[in-house]
Amino acid sequence: MAAPTNAASCPPQPTPPNRELMQKAQQRATDRGFLWRISRDGRDSFLYGTIHAGRPEWFALGPRTEAALFRTGMLAMEIDVTDPAVLAALHSATQGPPRALPAELMQSLRSAWAAECLPAADLEQGAAEFHVTQLAVAQARRQGLFPLYGAESVLLMHSLRAQRPVVGLESVQTQLSALMARDDEEAETMVRETLIELQRPLAARSLERLARAWEKGDLNDLERYADWCDCVNTPTERESYARLVDGRNPGMVNAIERLHANASVFAAVGALHLVGLQGLPALLAARGFKVSRLF
Repeated sequence: MAAPTNAASCPPQPTPPNRELMQKAQQRATDRGFLWRISRDGRDSFLYGTIHAGRPEWFALGPRTEAALFRTGMLAMEIDVTDPAVLAALHSATQGPPRALPAELMQSLRSAWAAECLPAADLEQGAAEFHVTQLAVAQARRQGLFPLYGAESVLLMHSLRAQRPVVGLESVQTQLSALMARDDEEAETMVRETLIELQRPLAARSLERLARAWEKGDLNDLERYADWCDCVNTPTERESYARLVDGRNPGMVNAIERLHANASVFAAVGALHLVGLQGLPALLAARGFKVSRLF
């Protein structure tokens, strides 16, 4: 059993968004991330690269981002987190039977889990590859990056307030199949390698560099992510990265194309889905869209 952790060493918790926080963020509102206009058949839609965790001062849309969103008829996210069926499927995946891991690896996971002050009972159920993802989220909190303040949260808040429809570009099953290991052996490798990666000093620097690239709209640096993230070193890491990023892009392009045929869409996806020859802008251009980067 892991030793109790001093509360003072736990990752910080985000302050729930309140009027003061949102007013301060609005006063510093600027366009962050990456925005493209995609046009075909006399209609404009938009493609926005997000980051899944943010800082309190980012909890506002920049003027060009907000203008693009309000020109559209719907917000399309990777998955529709407003759909109760999606939330139920995610909950079911995290509450399923635990993976079988070697005792020494499970002890390493328990130690890392306790160090991030996560509930010990949560390790008794659900896939171990989800648990190491939660460790990465906890480490991001130590750097002041919280999912609550991520770009998707801000876009969702604006869209729900405006009663703009929210849709998903992929099914929750598609996303889970990309995230989860296919068997216990692969899960063991993923957990072992992720624990090693999270212990490297470079892991925190890579996350900070990714956040900075998003904040500054530095597409050149984002395009080189695989070169400097120190996260695609092994065959398993390379295969997982390809499955999680480029592997999902064709399905999202199909969904954007289908939605655009009937309405203007603001499609918001993780920024790494937008880079390279297999990124969404390149794939949409190959489908006959006129693609223009706005920032």
